[in-house]
Amino acid sequence: MIAVIADDLTGAAELGGIGVRYGLRTEIRTSAGTHTDADLLVIAGDSRSKNEREAVEEMTGITRGLRLLQPGWVYKKTDSVLRGHVVAELEAHMQALGRHLALLVPANPSLGRTIHDGHYFLNGLPVHLSSFATDPEFPVTSSDIQDVLHARERPVFIRKAADVLPERGIIVGEVHDKSNLQLWARRLPQQALPAGGAEFFSTLLELRLGRKPSGSSQPFVPGAPVLFVSGSTFDSSRKLIREQFDGGGPVSYMPRSQDTDWAAGVIRLLKDEGKAIMAIDAAHRGHSALQLRQQMAEVVATVLKTSMPGELIIEGGSTAFAILEKQGWESLLPEQELGPGTIRMRVPQTPGLFITVKPGSYRWPGSIRY
Repeated sequence: MIAVIADDLTGAAELGGIGVRYGLRTEIRTSAGTHTDADLLVIAGDSRSKNEREAVEEMTGITRGLRLLQPGWVYKKTDSVLRGHVVAELEAHMQALGRHLALLVPANPSLGRTIHDGHYFLNGLPVHLSSFATDPEFPVTSSDIQDVLHARERPVFIRKAADVLPERGIIVGEVHDKSNLQLWARRLPQQALPAGGAEFFSTLLELRLGRKPSGSSQPFVPGAPVLFVSGSTFDSSRKLIREQFDGGGPVSYMPRSQDTDWAAGVIRLLKDEGKAIMAIDAAHRGHSALQLRQQMAEVVATVLKTSMPGELIIEGGSTAFAILEKQGWESLLPEQELGPGTIRMRVPQTPGLFITVKPGSYRWPGSIRY
């Protein structure tokens, strides 16, 4: 069994989708749990929404639980632009697994996310000049990897694929293109914990399985009605939803007053339009991200009690995790990879319901539109 530990739900789903692409029986859980028949077990944490101490405690517990399942190898999924408590979590995993070295390759070059000369770039521009600069919990204020990781006083080494590698600590691998991913996959030291983004995991998987991914022509046919939930703070997502709203689309924004029955409005849209889009507008900027997603999860729970959709589509990892936690859903079974990071999954505890999730920073695939 291959095991993945992710710091949020959309990252877990993204790698679960890659498992489906390679024909692996894949399960996503919110805890290590007990025995599984899966070829690929992905544990979705929620550490990116916690402080560093809480994140380390969560990841240490997950890693210890996972060791009892004796996986063949373990991969740590991090945010591709290194938001979160990346170094502290890697150190916790290394300690729990008895490792002294980690190889972190977060870049996704097919999405324009690259690292060279010690700096992170998004489509050729320094990452701190992008919309990641306005992330409400982990704003990216520098493209310098040492600054992004807050690692100037820690054993973190930025290296090119041809460089001599240290024997202890955390190596951050520079990546210009797909060929660099392949070089790093071949250079992975035997005792190192591999970590990073989706494309490095996919490269490792292909190398170790010795086969190419299988294509899927299965069309995406969403269940009805469809409930969209957007917890994204990215301007591109907010713009698309605002355009829907201005055009009379079935958009229901979080009300400014708690006296307003938000759930009732969403339920009416599901009944009358067959679709509802729940979102948070710019008026709520500056509010606690934790409080906003918890409030959204509460309202979604109320909606689901009255009007269970056939398809629940969620944008934003922390929002998705809050909804799952509120519903008590501890396991998801990926079925379709609809596009990069956009994964459709069954909920074993709720037959007939499908959940599709996507990171807020990724584009929707052509098969999905608000």
